[in-house]
Amino acid sequence: MRNWLRIGIPRRRRRIVWFHREYMRFSGGHLKHAHYFGHVQDTRGFRAKLALGRKEPSEELTREREALWPVPPAAQWRPAERDVLFLAGTDWRYLKAAGLEHLPNARINLIQHVRHAHAGSELCGYLRRRAIRICVSAEVADAIVATGQTNGPVLTIPNGVDLVPDVGPAKPLNRSPEILIVGYKRPALAAALATRLDQAGIPHRALMDLLARPAFLDALARSDIAICLPHPDEGFYLPALEAMASGCVTITLDCIGNRGFARASRNCLMPRDDVDSLFHATKAALDMADEERRRMRAEATKVVAAHSLAAERERFQAILGNVDRLWQSPVPLP
Repeated sequence: MRNWLRIGIPRRRRRIVWFHREYMRFSGGHLKHAHYFGHVQDTRGFRAKLALGRKEPSEELTREREALWPVPPAAQWRPAERDVLFLAGTDWRYLKAAGLEHLPNARINLIQHVRHAHAGSELCGYLRRRAIRICVSAEVADAIVATGQTNGPVLTIPNGVDLVPDVGPAKPLNRSPEILIVGYKRPALAAALATRLDQAGIPHRALMDLLARPAFLDALARSDIAICLPHPDEGFYLPALEAMASGCVTITLDCIGNRGFARASRNCLMPRDDVDSLFHATKAALDMADEERRRMRAEATKVVAAHSLAAERERFQAILGNVDRLWQSPVPLP
């Protein structure tokens, strides 16, 4: 982050940053959106407000949403002159539906996926709308800039993880180590790997559906080895970083957005994207010497510490402190 961003926030009326969500099920994208909401609440001179889309279809989803965004929602956006609009994903639809597209208010656009760069897609179409864009990885930033469509500054804040890494010594694997396949994004691949492990008599647990976050973190905490299966074009892929933070020997696949933190044979194993390679990587993790396991865990702890939620918050707060300067000096379209 450039030093010129690091200035104080003037003593004025607290500015509202307006957020919007359509919450129908938990996802990593919702979690990161909630993190940014919390960052605003922790920033002097600002406060956050949330407007909702459709009503959640169950009390359980309402409780999940209230845990992520623990504030009474606003009926709709009613921004004052100096307020800031925070948009992520398809929130641009809400801006248009609410008749607010004409407002001069500064817009911050969180970009969480490389699919924003896919030509002809709805998300790519929004890049021509003026905004201060925050990308969750350098790979995402490079992808959207390469489109030649971005209107406004493009900044990168690597995703922070809300887990504190276990810095204790790595323990030798038990005779029956816990193996977790995080397969809800790649169920066919996860099922094929589970079959291979069954045939080899290797016990494991395969997650084919997204768990509630406390249950997922508990599953990671109980595991010795975590096999995390992302889509090939993820924008970041938090589960692999969360597995590292939980002290697991982590096996994951290259997915573009994890290249900023996943280091093959240093802090994780990164086989090719096929069942045979994943099976052999799992066997390698099981056969890993204690010293190698300790070294890999120490490297994982370093990268998790570098991707703390506190570091993410500090970088975002620097942008909020300079939101007017950034908004008034957009990068022009070619």
